[in-house]
Amino acid sequence: MTLTGDTTLALPTAAPFDFDQSVRVLSRSAPCARGRACGESTLVTGGFAPDPFVARVTSDGRGAVRAHVEWLDGAGDGTAVAASLEASLSLSDDLSRLYEAARTDEAFAPVVRDLFGYHHVRFSTPFEAACWAAVSRQTSSAVAARRHDALARSFGRVVAVGDETVSLFPTPAMVRTRADAVRETLGDDRTTETVLALADTFLDETLADRSTPDLTERLGDVERFDPRAAEFVARRGFGRLDASPTHDDGFRAVVADRYGLDDVTGDEVDRLAARYGDQRGYWAHYLRVWDSLRSGSRTPT
Repeated sequence: MTLTGDTTLALPTAAPFDFDQSVRVLSRSAPCARGRACGESTLVTGGFAPDPFVARVTSDGRGAVRAHVEWLDGAGDGTAVAASLEASLSLSDDLSRLYEAARTDEAFAPVVRDLFGYHHVRFSTPFEAACWAAVSRQTSSAVAARRHDALARSFGRVVAVGDETVSLFPTPAMVRTRADAVRETLGDDRTTETVLALADTFLDETLADRSTPDLTERLGDVERFDPRAAEFVARRGFGRLDASPTHDDGFRAVVADRYGLDDVTGDEVDRLAARYGDQRGYWAHYLRVWDSLRSGSRTPT
């Protein structure tokens, strides 16, 4: 596929920001490894904003990142692309309160030191995060990846950029208008019903305007979506890091290991997270990412 037209954007970041940390984490994320191309200090990503685009993102070393945008079907809205990249890379997140609170948290201070300047990286869109939660439910990561790829290939676009392949995940409308094809692509009725229900929800409602509790409650009402999936989408899709996970046994194990505790209950997680206020979700995310990087495993989704 030939790329036509280009735009260069300079996107400001909230200091401290270390783009290399973002690329490092993304390169270890299963969804990223299949949909985005992560190189040395470079990220190639794409999407619909609403026009299809591919962006090569690098740091300019002056408190900003630079995105060279190439349009697939003629020039589109650079402002919309900027908003998309800002959201998925959390460029404007203010980490000062997180870092200030960490100064008196002996167990968490080394985590901040190792991840200093890392801003939460998300899926390219909240809808993609929701679909990942649906296709990965009660199955292996390999099956989930194949389903994710199939949705991108069948309903979005897959673009060759040099030696790399970048997936543009479809919008809710692209999925919903081809319900029969979604069923054939996924090959599983229950997963299909959930994906289509998610498409309806994203099309019919402005989910981003909801408070975090309302958002997770609404997502939890989607057919075959459980509280853990709802929390996941709020966090990794919408960037809601004002709450720590309450339905994640794996996270409690990470907390127990880092804080030297034999057993961690939900109440204990709340107690440890309290000092971080509305950035307690960042505290939790840093712990999960740090533990994954230290162990050499894939970054948890």
